[in-house]
Amino acid sequence: MRRFWKFWATAAAIALTLIGVGPSTTVAAAPPPGTNLQVLSWNMCDVVRWGGCAERRTAQKVALLKQKVQENYVQAMLLQEVCQSTLSALLTQLGPAWSAEFAPYHWSQKGALTVSPCETKPGTSEPLDPNDDVGTAIVVKAGLSDPVAYPTVRASTELVPPLQCATATYFEVRLCAVHSPRQASDRDFPQLDYRDDYQLALKDIVEDSPQVVFGGDFNATPPDLGPANAKVWKPAELYAGPGTPGYAECDQQNHPGTRNGTATHDSGVKIDYIFGSLPGRWCIVEPKAPEGQTNLSDHRYLIYSVAVAAG
Repeated sequence: MRRFWKFWATAAAIALTLIGVGPSTTVAAAPPPGTNLQVLSWNMCDVVRWGGCAERRTAQKVALLKQKVQENYVQAMLLQEVCQSTLSALLTQLGPAWSAEFAPYHWSQKGALTVSPCETKPGTSEPLDPNDDVGTAIVVKAGLSDPVAYPTVRASTELVPPLQCATATYFEVRLCAVHSPRQASDRDFPQLDYRDDYQLALKDIVEDSPQVVFGGDFNATPPDLGPANAKVWKPAELYAGPGTPGYAECDQQNHPGTRNGTATHDSGVKIDYIFGSLPGRWCIVEPKAPEGQTNLSDHRYLIYSVAVAAG
């Protein structure tokens, strides 16, 4: 039954709408030897009605991302739960050298899809602004090309997150923004877990690129925390470890020898990751806010620095 459902859902899934924001300029020159790429991933918690954050705090979130660009030389971002209005404000702050691709979330109601708005009119499901949807985004400095939004296995009745990739043109690195479905989230088939199927689709995509960085909210704790966790990761074998194939994960730089890591969610668990096929240099995980204060999102951001091979 599971195999039939996977086939039907994959075949029936429509390509998600991909919306370009900014110039999407193409840069022809190849990176010289010794070039590094810093990639930031963050679930921005931009939709208050989804319950992760009490308020959007758009200006503060945009300011934080601009600060990371300046302090940590971030050149690419993989953003989840970001509204188009926030993305536009971010690009305005970053300047004309930056461009972005946006892919919206959809709500599936018995298989019928509608785009998810950033905010709704009070007491209704109607969009407050029909031109302001919520989605994932890939944001790049120095050129973005070949954006693709991929169909994945989707729940019958539940939020459907996108899976999108694009190339950081100058760096010749393929980037993919990830937001996996939650465990047992399908309201019509609550016994089904689509996270392993999502990872299998992701593996099929990323393994075609010799230089790739992918990350986001995987909605799964690390595989070395027990059999239930390992079951989600095992089919795709994305997560490299001692004697285990896959891709190096950002935070393993700080936790060598284990497929574990620093908590990235307010619940005290790690569910956010950045993986790459390139040699990792360093990794930053946003620290918890000082006592008495709160972070801007219920998810911590990660920054992964990788060494880029010469073109």
